[in-house]
Amino acid sequence: MTLTDVHVPDPGFGPKDDLRHWPAEPGGRMRDSLFYEMIMPDERLGLQVYLFLTAHGKAGFNVSVWGPDSEPVALDLDGGTVPADMDLDDFRLKGLTIRQPELRRTAEVTYESDTIRLEYRFEAVQDAFSYRSNPDGLPAWFAANRLEQTGRVSGFLEVAGRRIEWDRRMGHRDHSWGNRDWGVPHHWKWFVAYTDSGRAINGWIWIAGGEWGFAGSVLRPDGVTVPVERIEHKATYHDDMSQKRLEATLVDTAGGRTEVVFDRYGLIKLPTNDKMATEIWESACDVTIDGEPGAGQWETHWPREYLGHLVESRRRAR
Repeated sequence: MTLTDVHVPDPGFGPKDDLRHWPAEPGGRMRDSLFYEMIMPDERLGLQVYLFLTAHGKAGFNVSVWGPDSEPVALDLDGGTVPADMDLDDFRLKGLTIRQPELRRTAEVTYESDTIRLEYRFEAVQDAFSYRSNPDGLPAWFAANRLEQTGRVSGFLEVAGRRIEWDRRMGHRDHSWGNRDWGVPHHWKWFVAYTDSGRAINGWIWIAGGEWGFAGSVLRPDGVTVPVERIEHKATYHDDMSQKRLEATLVDTAGGRTEVVFDRYGLIKLPTNDKMATEIWESACDVTIDGEPGAGQWETHWPREYLGHLVESRRRAR
């Protein structure tokens, strides 16, 4: 099968789906989340900006910068309420501003506080990809839909007395909408990786309700984005179950195999405060894609009680 023969199922989103979503019934629930990231191995740093917004106007965000130290370089958590007429093409809350001049192509994220100042201007290098285009689809407990997109980023980051400027450096974003049931998944691994030359992969491995599932895509050197069919993987962890190394082979729907290796150099444990006591841990990694050096982020999801049991079991086994 050639790349031109690849069939990508309908992603299920329309021209306005990078904007705010509303419940089907008045008074119902709906949740949007936006995410922007960049991993910088040469600086030994990771950066992410995460925003959630409900149909009732409740919003919260984190702006996180982390590296090899046990404590983050900076972690700003804030939130509040926004009016019903504020949309995601021109969003403002506290020191955070998000604009989308061209939906599903460009975004401008700015943030300023006592600890962090940044300008993050994103330009897509691929069409937005939906996990509904993967053979395993998108589980309803996770979202109604989710788009993922890698791009080039310009701007700067000022933190801890450092100023880092970006000139079309690789980064990634996503946008999910729909209500999430945090109690259904037993574990997941989400990851993204990219190289300076423009190669990129995205993957998601989940375990829920006794079943495995896979999602993600491979951005080929010729610019074609191919859905992932399955992911062969082997992960190793430190004694506290924090990420150490991930070796994965992304098998795509065109029959291609892409080898990616993640080696963590930085970790941040993000508070979720949900009733299921979920742990979300983000690692910044040195990466190779088919042997080409790059950068990547590898996230793990754990229920806290199970995570504690794993750590204690490892301690007893020593």
